[in-house]
Amino acid sequence: MADPISYNCACDDDYERTTLAEMRKRLLRRLGFSAQADNPPPGMADLLDDFIRSAQELLFRRYSVFRRERFYTWDLVPGTRFYDLDANADLCTKRLDPRMITWAGISQGDGSWRPLYCGIDPVMYTARGPGIPSHYEIRQCIELWPAPSDATWQLRIKGQFGLEPLQAGTDYTTVDPEAIFLLSLANAKAHYGQPDAGNYASQLQSYVRDLIRGGHMTRRYIPGTSDPRNAVRPIPVGGWPEDNP
Repeated sequence: MADPISYNCACDDDYERTTLAEMRKRLLRRLGFSAQADNPPPGMADLLDDFIRSAQELLFRRYSVFRRERFYTWDLVPGTRFYDLDANADLCTKRLDPRMITWAGISQGDGSWRPLYCGIDPVMYTARGPGIPSHYEIRQCIELWPAPSDATWQLRIKGQFGLEPLQAGTDYTTVDPEAIFLLSLANAKAHYGQPDAGNYASQLQSYVRDLIRGGHMTRRYIPGTSDPRNAVRPIPVGGWPEDNP
C-alpha cells in the first residue's frame, strides 16, 4: 500500500525565531542597561518578559502573515460526531487554533475531497441517521453532522496553529521576532519615559506592512498593470430606441 500523502512541508520549518532570554537581553541593551543585560535590576526581567508576551499575543491576533498555516487530519470513527482539537492524526504536534481556520472538509483517502459547511443548525438534529458529514462546528471540540457512517473518511482542516509557550527563558517565539522586538521596545520605552518610543512604533508599522505586502504573493494588485476586457454593451429587449426611429 502506498504511503499517505503529506500535505505539510514540515512541522517546524526554518522561520525566524528567538528565545525569550535572548529577546529580553536585546531589550535591556536598547533601553540603556547593557551593563546589566545578564543581571537586570530586580523586577525588570519579569516586566520585560510581560512586554514580550503581550506583544506576541497582539501581533498573533492582528496579523496572519507569519507562516503558521498547516493541514490537520482526524481519522473519523463510525457513529462519532465529536473530535478533540488536539487529537489529530498528524505527526506534527502543533495544535490548531480554532479561531484561525481557512478551509474545512473531508476526504476519502487522498483522491476524494469535499468541503464542509460551517455551522450546524439545531434543526438538523431531527434527522438522526449517520451518513457522509456535510457540516461542522467548533465549540469545546469539533462536531460533525451527520455522524460518519464508516471509517473511510478523514476530517481535513487547513488553519493556523496557536502560540507556543513563552514562559521559560529557553522558550522560542512563535511570531516574527523582529516585529515582537519593535513592539516590545516601543512599549518599554514609553513605560520608562524615553522620548524615542514613537520611532519604534513607526518602524513596526512599516515592517509589518512589508510582511503583509509580501504575503499577497501573486495576488497583489499593482496600479496601472491590469488589462481589462472591452465591455460589451448590453442590448435591451426590442433594441435601443435610437436604433428604431
